Amino acid sequence: MIYAALAVLVYAGVYVFRRWGPLGVIFSEGKMRVGDYDGALRRLRWMSLCGPNIFLLHKEALVLSMAGRPDEALPCYRKAIGMASKGSRYPLERLLASLGYALMDLGRYGEAEQCFHRAIEAGDHTGNSQDGLVELRLVQGVEIEKALGYANQAIEHAKRRVDGRIPGAYYAHRAWALALLGRSEEAREPLAQALSVPEPNARGRASLSWRAGMVLLAMHQTEEARKHFQTGWDADPRGKYGRRCESHLRGAA
Repeated sequence: MIYAALAVLVYAGVYVFRRWGPLGVIFSEGKMRVGDYDGALRRLRWMSLCGPNIFLLHKEALVLSMAGRPDEALPCYRKAIGMASKGSRYPLERLLASLGYALMDLGRYGEAEQCFHRAIEAGDHTGNSQDGLVELRLVQGVEIEKALGYANQAIEHAKRRVDGRIPGAYYAHRAWALALLGRSEEAREPLAQALSVPEPNARGRASLSWRAGMVLLAMHQTEEARKHFQTGWDADPRGKYGRRCESHLRGAA
């Protein structure tokens, strides 16, 4: 009887431990959804007291990235990638793509490019890595034709997702590339498509507002761009996209 009870306890312990990471991710998402990044980090780090977990490491890195702290996110991404490379079933391509975005935020564009390509080679068929290759070029203002090609690829990949949802950012990046190429009339349709995609959380709304603002700046519509930057700043003042929006507002003041 005692052995049976111990076996049940061990099984229950293993069951809970295996699901501890996903539970931690869910537990922190409410805070992150409203832009409380410090609150999300506190919850994740409390859940991490039981030991390193690839789910929790990835989520912590994402929270730090969205809070505009990519330098702090890098060690979490690298540790999670190390764990994924040792036989974990966790999708390595997601970690590589996420690391690429953090490196891009740090201006380490060559390393970011390598990460996005490695993610594609590892099996990223979502369009996320192609979208990273687009943004990489747009923020530098280089190889815009190539950026447009990657934007089209990202959208086509997203169409094949199970839910068929195409993130607004993909359309916004296509519009941004067209605007930088001087094709403003063509840019209007993907910009409208981007703005029609509902964003359920603060970071998503700020992200889309920043991108819309950048499209409109490239189209020389400064006042319209400013409205979107204000929306992004209001939506997520503690996040990286909200701060980017604020920076443009201050620059225009």
